[in-house]
Amino acid sequence: MSVLEEDTEITRCADRLATSLAGDELSFDAARRRAEPEYLALLSAVRHAHERFAFDRDGRPHAVNAVREALPMMERDLFDAVMDDHACELAAVEEALYQFARALARGRK
Repeated sequence: MSVLEEDTEITRCADRLATSLAGDELSFDAARRRAEPEYLALLSAVRHAHERFAFDRDGRPHAVNAVREALPMMERDLFDAVMDDHACELAAVEEALYQFARALARGRK
């Protein structure tokens, strides 16, 4: 069994998130707005479940800014483009997983 399968806190948080959603949210952004506390609780539970999920959302802006400032001016635009690309990928992954969850829910009805 994996760490995630054993972690009942993740399961509880996921169940609370699922319960808090009405099911009519067409996008992940709309779902997140409706159930932000539950989503953040689930994200935190996953974050603490295993070291490979550890991230530092609070410290990241300072680290990113330090890297940006250390770069020559010409490379800062490229760095910003890479950071924006990563943010877009993360948003796309969240949206894809949300749409997948909606499809699973439709299949169970």
